Amino acid sequence: MSELPIYEPLGSNSIRLLSIIPGFSSETIRCNLHTVDINQAPTYDALSYVWGTEESDERITCNGEKVKVTKNLINALRHLRPLPRWESVISWPTDHKLHSIHNAWREFATNRQEKQEHSNYQQNPIWIDAICINQNDNIEKANQVKLMDVIYANASLVRIWLGKTEDSPLNLYREHNNSLSPQERQKRELERQTDAYSHTVRTGVHLGQYGKMPIILAFVAQALRNSKAGNNCGTELGSSEDAIRRNLLSGFPSRSSREWNIVREFFSNQWFQRIWIMQEVVLAKQAIAIMGNWQIEWTAIGQAAAWFQANGFALPTIPIRGEMEDLLPVSRVATMWQMHSDKRRPLLQVLRDFRGRQATLNVDRVYAAYSLAEETRRTTHLDPLIEPAYDKSCAEVYRDLARFLVIENGDLLVLSHAAGIQETRTSPWPSWVPDWSQQKTSTELADHYQGVPLPYHADGGQCLTIGDSTDPECFSVQGVPADVIQKYGDKLISYGIQHKMSKEDDEFVLSSWKLVEHLTTGIYSQKSNALDGSKTTNLQHAFISTLTAGLTDTCQPIEKDPGFIDAAVDWLLKHFNHKIPLSSLSQKSRWPDRIWTSSNAGRFHKAFTRVCLNRRFFVTAGDLMGIGPETIETGDVIAVLFGGKVPYVLRQLGEG
Repeated sequence: MSELPIYEPLGSNSIRLLSIIPGFSSETIRCNLHTVDINQAPTYDALSYVWGTEESDERITCNGEKVKVTKNLINALRHLRPLPRWESVISWPTDHKLHSIHNAWREFATNRQEKQEHSNYQQNPIWIDAICINQNDNIEKANQVKLMDVIYANASLVRIWLGKTEDSPLNLYREHNNSLSPQERQKRELERQTDAYSHTVRTGVHLGQYGKMPIILAFVAQALRNSKAGNNCGTELGSSEDAIRRNLLSGFPSRSSREWNIVREFFSNQWFQRIWIMQEVVLAKQAIAIMGNWQIEWTAIGQAAAWFQANGFALPTIPIRGEMEDLLPVSRVATMWQMHSDKRRPLLQVLRDFRGRQATLNVDRVYAAYSLAEETRRTTHLDPLIEPAYDKSCAEVYRDLARFLVIENGDLLVLSHAAGIQETRTSPWPSWVPDWSQQKTSTELADHYQGVPLPYHADGGQCLTIGDSTDPECFSVQGVPADVIQKYGDKLISYGIQHKMSKEDDEFVLSSWKLVEHLTTGIYSQKSNALDGSKTTNLQHAFISTLTAGLTDTCQPIEKDPGFIDAAVDWLLKHFNHKIPLSSLSQKSRWPDRIWTSSNAGRFHKAFTRVCLNRRFFVTAGDLMGIGPETIETGDVIAVLFGGKVPYVLRQLGEG
């Protein structure tokens, strides 16, 4: 946006609001800006949307001046702009087939064409960042960033623009492959009839005839019905038959139904991926999502996403291989919804939840987290290390943030979010500084699982001690070396999903065992006193504990769940047929396979894949075993750093 006379200097508590003048779709969008004190502002709304990079050829008129905006914003303004209250504006009759009074979404969604008075159009002034902030003034941008939480929290309504929608009829069942056998065609036709029956309006017409949105709304409505009725179909699927039964009981079509693709596309909307929208919707008093002429209560979308996630319909947040026919990318939506109950969290936890979301500027991946963090509750008096400054480089912002988190919290938890990614940087980057612009591909072990205190105490309670260093790229702490990595295996690069196991899972476990198998010969007790005097059983117990980081599938310490070891033995026996000797670790290991069966073996699979994904199993010179980041090398030092609850991998760089 170019420099324009529409911008006057703003006070520290001032914002600009935009009034949109009514008009028809063919008319130029006209609006006016006026400045108000945030504490004395009139009733106003706020817009949450994705900027987009494509600039519109059309200009809007603001305070009499022509202003450039992106295509996505001009589309949003067209759908927000009030229509003239004249008789020439035609609305839906009440007998329209998609009118909300006839359909399952009547409690949470409407089409703006339903009402003659057009009460759902924009009446209040609205705050839109791209227009209400002078984007060419870095000082103003930094000051307005610190007011963002107040702006969205004080808004009467947050309007979420998801973009235009296709309302033309969908031919969901057109056959693209003419080479299908008659039997396959008959199967597809049966699926078509079943799916069409599952999602029809009272007239018996398939909703796809009216475009994608009715199908999306039908799925959301069904999830809400299930949630209110307490219809929870469980998350552990033991077989493909379980998945079929789950869908049937929960009122959804078969896994191969093309309607799942439409719903998956909806939850893949770019808005759900952006970082700034987190605070915009979490802090909102009330929010509605707008997609074309449809308006949907944000509450309904959030609750539906949470239900899908809790009942086995959510895609994992990390890359996977496996069946995804009825899995939806709802995890980020569910996270936003769940944050409503606890809007202020530790900054490190907010940064972790934000990681992988999109932002135009990498520094915004940090700044966007401030409004939801406990440490930045008083955004007008921030620590100098984390004060927003758009003239600082991204590396400086991330480095100062890491230093702040160590000093503020008195621990080294932030180190568990650093490194661990094999990549080539174009510029030097301190290895102790997390790169929040990169998605971390492995889970953090030093973290609070579901509010449970950390189960690790590597430092033995020794307090953090920070040394002196004049180099801002260095961070000096005290600790002790423990051992040196001698050899390691390939990383776990993928895992199965639901009832499916992948060969990579089997190969990872077996290759890891090969690294420690020699310890069963007695060398173990001779070379290391870590398990001095133990029997072979202790080695196998340590092996299982290492692969799972000592945690069960529910992130509880193994010692508190005796049945978990049995589950691990079940899985190992089934997959390796005694290639890994289990001795007397479990009574089941001595029974004939035909005598016992267990549905809990998947617990071990879930536990070790969560922990080991994109990590390597290693052994040390002292015959200790462990799991570490994919970037480990022979000769790396395993060290205990004071203030750190887990061991760390250190590598000497240069002299000293």
